[in-house]
Amino acid sequence: MQLNKRTFFVAGLAVLLAFPLAAWQSDSPASRRLNFLAGYLSLTDAQKAAAQTIFDSAAAASETVRGQMESARTTLDTAIKATASDAELDRLSAAIGTLSGQMTAIHAKAESKFYALLTADQKAKYNEMPGRGAGRPGGASGGRGPSGARAASPF
Repeated sequence: MQLNKRTFFVAGLAVLLAFPLAAWQSDSPASRRLNFLAGYLSLTDAQKAAAQTIFDSAAAASETVRGQMESARTTLDTAIKATASDAELDRLSAAIGTLSGQMTAIHAKAESKFYALLTADQKAKYNEMPGRGAGRPGGASGGRGPSGARAASPF
């Protein structure tokens, strides 16, 4: 009987510990970013809600463009292997450049909308953060991973 109680206790404890761990693991990069900013900048509940809407919108828009970018890179890779003309390679490369510009614009707009939510003190603290923002090293638009692929956006 003692073994059953102990087994039941351990199983119950494992279940209780699994819920917070599962919630933490399921956080999106945008949620983790918002949680960090909320703590770092002492955001109000209203600011958190508005920021969540901004970041969710940017994430959805980024995902759409990211899919288009992957497709455009695959098309360019295929054209390279088919020894396409210089004009065709220029056209395909320009399309990727346009998509990259759209991604930068999505991040910049989200950053601007979030910045507008902040108080003067929060803005001062935010401005001191190293590597923050779209187009900056370590910022929202990030760099490329070891494979050369674009790193996942926190939006």
